[in-house]
Amino acid sequence: MSEMPLRVKVQDSASQVVYTDAVLINGNPLGFVLNFGQWAPEDPGLVRVYTRVGMSPNHLKLLAQLLVQNVAAYEEKFGEMAVTEDRAAHGHHIGFDTVPPEPRVISPPDRPDQPK
Repeated sequence: MSEMPLRVKVQDSASQVVYTDAVLINGNPLGFVLNFGQWAPEDPGLVRVYTRVGMSPNHLKLLAQLLVQNVAAYEEKFGEMAVTEDRAAHGHHIGFDTVPPEPRVISPPDRPDQPK
């Protein structure tokens, strides 16, 4: 069985490429939303979302496989990519938790007028 050749037409509304350095992923059993945005350098901790893409869990897994294949092909051709820690994202959890986080106990600051 032969496959039809893939044809791609970029709609005018999608013709502009938007750079992203932050992807926030939210999911539930019915699907995922990928929020593509940029860190705001003037406001640490703020991500401006410019594009949102929704997909089923199955399509997200297929996308993940395609990304792995494309990274492998890129590294085969150009060499291994150096991945550095994203300082803007350090300390920020992006995505969703599959396990509830450990509760944090916040103690009040020591007061000099109280005995220890």
